Amino acid sequence: MKEWTIAETLCWNWCSSVQDHKSNRLGQLMTDCSRRILCLVLAWLLVLIPSASAQQPAPAPAAPVPPQIRTGQRVFVSNGGGSNYFQIFTGGPDRAYNTLYADLQQTGRFQLVDKPAQADLIFEIRAIAPAVGDWDNVQYNPQIILRVLDPATQAVLWTTSANVRAFGTQKSRDRGFDESVAVLVDKLGAVAGQPLTAEQDKAIRKNASMPTAMKVFLIASIAAAAGFAAWGAYRVSHPPAPPPLPQPSSPTFPAFP
Repeated sequence: MKEWTIAETLCWNWCSSVQDHKSNRLGQLMTDCSRRILCLVLAWLLVLIPSASAQQPAPAPAAPVPPQIRTGQRVFVSNGGGSNYFQIFTGGPDRAYNTLYADLQQTGRFQLVDKPAQADLIFEIRAIAPAVGDWDNVQYNPQIILRVLDPATQAVLWTTSANVRAFGTQKSRDRGFDESVAVLVDKLGAVAGQPLTAEQDKAIRKNASMPTAMKVFLIASIAAAAGFAAWGAYRVSHPPAPPPLPQPSSPTFPAFP
């Protein structure tokens, strides 16, 4: 990132100027490691603040939606399976299939059929949880993926997804999972030309946004890094006083009679 390189260079030059200006105090005692940490934190803040307020480019015009999605009535729901990660939800990986089937029945938008040959569209749902992070700190990003296929050609006509919030008690996890499936149904309805209510639109945007817990974690991480850098700079600029040297004792001689 060009902005990141420029910001890091500016911060490093500033730290170097501090060393030149205070060669007898902070600059001479500050190690390269502490200076580097401080510069990285400052560079991150310099990049983050302008990026948040930068004007976003205009999106590309919407491409045409396959007409089968708008005109199809008969749907076969296919269970694409899921990883063992979803055992933390009641019903396991099959919860996605069962919940989607029930939601489609409730909406009444499509006629659900028992065989793919009878369908105008195939809705394939599957649950995935790709691992992110390194070996020492592995995290999972659970998602449910909905693919719309043409029964005649097996061509993928559309794909959409929803994040799954896997936090809290069993009841709250299950509720969050079902809300994610409802988001998939609403997103598919929007693609098919159905208007969304304000509540549905809000649910879709909430699902796509970063959860509050993750925002708090990132802010806390940045604050901790800044605190560590400040503490390191203070420690190298104020080293502890060396312990006093033991005073040599005068030799004693035996007294003469």
